[in-house]
Amino acid sequence: MNQRWSYFVGKAVPFLTRLVTLFIKDGEINEREIPSLSKQARIDLQDLGPTFIKAGQMMSVRPDVLPQATLEELTKLQDAVIPFDTSIAVAQIESELGGPLGQFFTSISEEPVAAASLAQVYVATLNDGMDTKVAIKVQRPQILSVVSKDLYVLRRAAEVFQGLVERFAPQQKTNYVALLNEWAIGFYTELDFVNEAKNQDRLRTSLIEKNIQGITVPKVYMDLCTRRILVSEWMDGKKLSDCPKEEIADITAIAQEAFLTQLFELGL
Repeated sequence: MNQRWSYFVGKAVPFLTRLVTLFIKDGEINEREIPSLSKQARIDLQDLGPTFIKAGQMMSVRPDVLPQATLEELTKLQDAVIPFDTSIAVAQIESELGGPLGQFFTSISEEPVAAASLAQVYVATLNDGMDTKVAIKVQRPQILSVVSKDLYVLRRAAEVFQGLVERFAPQQKTNYVALLNEWAIGFYTELDFVNEAKNQDRLRTSLIEKNIQGITVPKVYMDLCTRRILVSEWMDGKKLSDCPKEEIADITAIAQEAFLTQLFELGL
């Protein structure tokens, strides 16, 4: 953990020093400096690994907090995660399900179709006699250990930052340590794919019962889900950001109805 802390400090201190220097020199962060600062922040987050990439991805959809140049740079983190080897993924699937791959699936893609900070996804066909197409979400090996060390680092950093805020900006009342604690709870919950599968299944059933149109939640195969493996119905699609504006406008109304139903009627 101390090695991880040292690595984090080695990345954070030069970046923060540059920020403070620019602020002292100009009295503010000049707009012309933002693109290069944003690029450096993105590179540092990539180097720091999955937990920090995840944090950057979350911030990439916050135009209320960050300038556009920073959002554009952080968006690159969505495709910045290097996949782990498929042989490792197959071994993990077999270990989690307690049998050879062929017992459960008749085929699996040679490479992941997507790689994220906590897991990667393969397209496969079920050994159900119908060759049903599914997505297999496989958690990164040792991710629980990696995330735990990173959260320790972030907790220490939050304590340092909280002390600086209380000393130099006492009017700022945000408790950053408590904020980090809540984020950590959510992060650990996200590493439990059984919990995710149950939520996905509950949401699917609830939206069907509420007759919400235009929304499909993929079916989950609960008997093939474990804490580190999630198997669900395969669906073809594309990123919302790749859709034309007219299509986004149509989808927004549908999504709003589904979201408000979840928020006010389902509590999920």
